[in-house]
This record gives sequence, structure tokens and C-alpha cells, in this order.
Amino acid sequence: MAFFAVFQKTLLLAFLSWRTFQSEVLAEYVSLTPESLKVSTNSTCQCLQLQWSIHELPHHQELKMLFQMEISRVKPSNVIWVGNYSTTVKRDQVLHWSWESELPLECATHFVRIQSRADDAKFPELSIWSNWSSWEEVHVQHSLGPNTLLVFPKNKLVEEGSSITICYISGINHNNITCYLHDKLIYGVQLDSKASAFKLNNVPFIRKSGTNFFCEVNQTDIKSGATFFVSKVLEEPKNFSCETQDFKTLKCTWYPGVDTGLDWNIQPSQSYTLFESFSGKKQNCKHKNSCNWKITQDVQETYNFTLTAANYFRKRSANIIFNLTHRGETRVLTAYCA
Repeated sequence: MAFFAVFQKTLLLAFLSWRTFQSEVLAEYVSLTPESLKVSTNSTCQCLQLQWSIHELPHHQELKMLFQMEISRVKPSNVIWVGNYSTTVKRDQVLHWSWESELPLECATHFVRIQSRADDAKFPELSIWSNWSSWEEVHVQHSLGPNTLLVFPKNKLVEEGSSITICYISGINHNNITCYLHDKLIYGVQLDSKASAFKLNNVPFIRKSGTNFFCEVNQTDIKSGATFFVSKVLEEPKNFSCETQDFKTLKCTWYPGVDTGLDWNIQPSQSYTLFESFSGKKQNCKHKNSCNWKITQDVQETYNFTLTAANYFRKRSANIIFNLTHRGETRVLTAYCA
């Protein structure tokens, strides 16, 4: 027994020594600084899209890591956002992450850098933050002529009550530029010598054809503008009910509320889908206030329907239970928002 106890203790010490040696080797030779950082832009979503790698992880080694990003605007010292991203990393794996900007990317230069550390209990000695990567500079607009005046974003879609940031860039002195929101004078914040921004909070719905914002150079014919679109808030379907007169078809009806469709195909009218939970069947409704459901020739007597309205921003639902044994009757169980 004593021999086995000594053997087990020796084996345990050897294992711990190996783990300590492995950790020391990793700590000495592994550089966790993010490398090969590349940043691209997506004007549709106003996103910065990042990709990078950690080159020095051992072969076949996976490591749970935490990355911290810093994003600056106009100059590196003007940090506007700091955030973390956690994932498991393999050697030379290309990692991806994106950040959405409130300010249109065309109106300012942005700078991005990353640092990282291990977030893995197996390697506590690697939990110290690495060096920062070099700043990566991102431009969308490179040069402006002396008479250039451009307004962004173009055809932006937002929901009523939300916020939107509009900006202009120009090679003209700020003091000579005046901006208007629906013919009402509006003042912004100067970002640098070429750009100004205007943050509009709690934007209202005005009309389906959009809300106009434009700027002009005083005492000249130079103008530029943009239209943004405000969607009404999608409402929950009301007075949802179903009935049948012939036991062949269920006719479900409801009051749809406000139409959230906008002109120029910016956003179509909300769609409606009928789902029956017992059968698992789903049907896209052709009309905005009614939907027919074919009754099958099986033994199903009770139907549990969920009606879902959807647009680009959200979904809202109402629910009922319908029993065929109650001819022509509807029993509303509950209604809820999703």
C-alpha cells in the first residue's frame, strides 16, 4: 500500500510539473497580440467589419480568448467606443467582428485597434492583456473639391420614436452652409473642418414618401440633401377570431391596425402568418385582415392559432383556440405581443 501511495504521489507531482512547464513555455513563447488586422466598411448597414488572426498559438491548441476593441473618430486619441468580444480561437484562424456606427461612415475617418488575453482557466498565466495592435485607419471619402457638398445617409429607414444621425461633408467653410429639416432651420455639431453632424431624437412619422433634409451654400446654387424614411410602429393584430359555417374552411379575421408600408419599396406593408401549433402547419396570409384555413379530414377538433404580423423592425402576435364542436363560435384564449 505504501508503494502505491508513493507511486501515485510521484505520478501526480510529475503531471503537475509537466503542466507547469507547459504553462511556462506558453507564457514565454506565445504572443497573443492580434495580427493582420484589416478593416473594411459596409455603407448599407454603416458597419466597420474587422478581421484578424492570432498567429502564435501552438499547433492543435484551442484557447478561449477575450478581445477588447477601441474605436476612435477623426483622430486616434478621440476614443468613442470600447467593447469586448469573447470566442474560442485556433492557430491562424481568421476572426471576424463588426461594429455599427450611428454616424454615417462617409463623414469621418475612423481608427480601430485590438488587444487580447486568454480567458481560459487552464492558462491563468496568459490572462494578462497583450500589446495593442497598431491603429488601423479607415476612410470612406478620400478627397473633396472646393465646391463639394454631400449629405449622408441616403434612404435610411428608421422606426418612429427612434434616433437618426445625419451629416454633411464639404470643402466649403462651415459658416457658409445652412441646413434644414423639412424647411425648418437646424443646427449641428462640427466634427472637423470638413464635416458636421445632426442627431435627431424621437423622430416622428410625417409621410410615406419620407422626410427631407438638405443643406445649401449661402448665396449660391450649391445644394445637397437626403431623404430618410420613418416607419410607423407595428401594432398587434386586434379582434382576432376564427369561424366556420361549412366545416371545410376556417375563416380567420382581425383588425390589422396602421399600415407600416412606405413608398419606393423602402418597406412593404406588414405581412401576416398563421401558425397552428397542434399540426405544426404554417400559412402565409394573402390579405392584411383575413386568412382562410382548410380543415383537414382527420380527427382534429381543436385548433391553436398564432397570428403573427411582421415588418423589418419587429413582430407582433395574437393567439386563439378554436374548437370545431362549437359551430360558428370563437373562444379567445389570450393575446400577446412578441
